[in-house]
Amino acid sequence: MIEEQGAGCQRHEALWRNINPDNDILQMRIGFFIALGVMAIAVVLYGTARHDSQSVVGNADSVSHVGLSEGARRDSIKTLRAAVRKRIADSDTYLGHALVEDDSVLRRWQDRTIRMLTVHIGSNTTGGISGELESSVLRAFSRWERVGAIPVTFRTVRDSANAEVHVHWIHSFPVNRSGQAQVFWDSDGWIRKAILTLATHDPYGRPVNPDVLYTVSLHEIGHLLGLGHSDDPSDLMYAITTAHDLTARDRRSARLLYALPAGSIRDPRDY
Repeated sequence: MIEEQGAGCQRHEALWRNINPDNDILQMRIGFFIALGVMAIAVVLYGTARHDSQSVVGNADSVSHVGLSEGARRDSIKTLRAAVRKRIADSDTYLGHALVEDDSVLRRWQDRTIRMLTVHIGSNTTGGISGELESSVLRAFSRWERVGAIPVTFRTVRDSANAEVHVHWIHSFPVNRSGQAQVFWDSDGWIRKAILTLATHDPYGRPVNPDVLYTVSLHEIGHLLGLGHSDDPSDLMYAITTAHDLTARDRRSARLLYALPAGSIRDPRDY
C-alpha cells in the first residue's frame, strides 16, 4: 500500500512540474509536503488494515465491542456464537459430537502455513525398528498436510527446545492402546503446544507394525490439530478406529474447524 501511494505521488509531482516549468524550487517544496501528506495517509490506512486483519484472525469474542454496553456486548457475542453453532449443526461433520467432550470450545492452531509448525521426533531407544517407525510418523504428518484448507504445515527440527510438537517413544502402554496426544491451549482456544506419545510395542510385548503406527499417528495428529473423536466407527477419528486413512468426513471436520474462530461457542447465559 505504501509503495502504491509513493508511485502515485511521483506521478503527481511530474504533472505539477509540467504545468510550472519555471519554478522548480517552489515545485520541489510543494511536492515534498504533498509526499508527506500521502505517506501519513498511507500509514493510517496500513494501521487500520492491520488492525482489521488481526480481528478476523482472533476468536469470536475478539470482535470489537468498543462503545457497547455490557448487555449489548453480551448480545453480540451470543449472536456470533449462535451462528457458529448453526454452521456446525448444518454440516456433515462430527464437530458437534466432539464439542461435547471439549466443553463446547473450539481449539486449533493459528495460521501456520508461512511460519511452519515445528516438530521434534525423539530418538527411539525402546528396541523398535527406528527408521521404519519414524517414517510412518512423517508420512502421517504429510497426509494431514495434503488434506487442504487446513492452514498448518509442519517441519521437523533437531533441537527439541525449538519445537512446538514433541513426539516421544515408549515401549508400551499399560492398556490396549498405541498412541496418546496431549494438547495445550490458551484461554482463547489457540493451541500452543502438543506432545504425541507413541508405543513401539503392544501391551503383550509384540512390536507394532509400521503400517499400524501410521494409522495411530494419523489419529493422534488429528487430536494435535484440535479434532475430537468422531461418533461414526468408520471414521479414522473414532475412539477405537478400524480405518486406515482419513475419511471424507474426517477431512470435512478438519476443514470446518479451521474455517471457524477458536474459542467457546457456549451461550453466554450458560456461564
